[in-house]
Amino acid sequence: MGGLAIWLFKYRFLGLLILLESLGAWITLSNVEYHNSRFTQLQIETAGHYQKKIKKLTRFMGLDEENQRLNNEIALLKRQLGGDSLRLNSFTHTDSAHSKNSRAALGQGSSVNPWPNTSVKIDFISPARVIFCGEAGQNNFMLLDRGSLNGIQPRMAVIQEDKIIGQVQAVSKHFARVVPLINTKIRISALHPKSQTVGILAWDGKSTRYAELIDFPIHIPIKIGDTLVSSSYSSVYPPGLRLGRIDRIEINPGAVTYKIRVFLTADYKRLDHVQVIRIALQSEREEILPNTN
Repeated sequence: MGGLAIWLFKYRFLGLLILLESLGAWITLSNVEYHNSRFTQLQIETAGHYQKKIKKLTRFMGLDEENQRLNNEIALLKRQLGGDSLRLNSFTHTDSAHSKNSRAALGQGSSVNPWPNTSVKIDFISPARVIFCGEAGQNNFMLLDRGSLNGIQPRMAVIQEDKIIGQVQAVSKHFARVVPLINTKIRISALHPKSQTVGILAWDGKSTRYAELIDFPIHIPIKIGDTLVSSSYSSVYPPGLRLGRIDRIEINPGAVTYKIRVFLTADYKRLDHVQVIRIALQSEREEILPNTN
């Protein structure tokens, strides 16, 4: 014990220097926007490279399962060939992700209408792969293998076919950090198509397969099995994308809103291929309606 005390006394000035340097760095990164942004990009790059190597290893180990999943997607695409041309256009853009010709066709100048029954156009779409998906905490995040060099920017929507996954929070040159629906800080406007009534979808921090629909009026008829989709109120997501279906409904005495549990469409334990999109005129809309999801 005496030896430890002598060692601490001997190096007390070095310890004080390290403490003050750390405090100064923390103050700088917390209060200067430029330094904070650069530090965030460094974090994303470091975590991205590390998680990409792990993902390559796990993907190699599970190659049979991956091939089966891809075969199922090919079958789905073939069934879509006889369907609506707009839906075919969407699948052609998103699932031919690793084709150079397809990527060239997905440039920012192309404005397409990717989903039926929606008038909102998108002006950017890029394929990406999930290299990390945290689903064990309250403030979960994901990492994608695409970044600013691929045109990815914050506030872009992340989807899987017609399912909402989350939105881009920050980017580095080669990677993007995404806030998924399974994050307690996320709120998204959810439409009940049968009644055309809007509520708020929020995650309760428990199971990754369930969220809650809040602020849904008790006088509006709703039943188990009804679907929920994104509403036109969002400046990030096109309307009509799937969020989930009603799993449980509770009515508390004296309450003016239901207590509703929603089974999420996205399975965050099985994510691999996703698409990053941006709706046309998003920045102009957000200038007028800030802080919308």
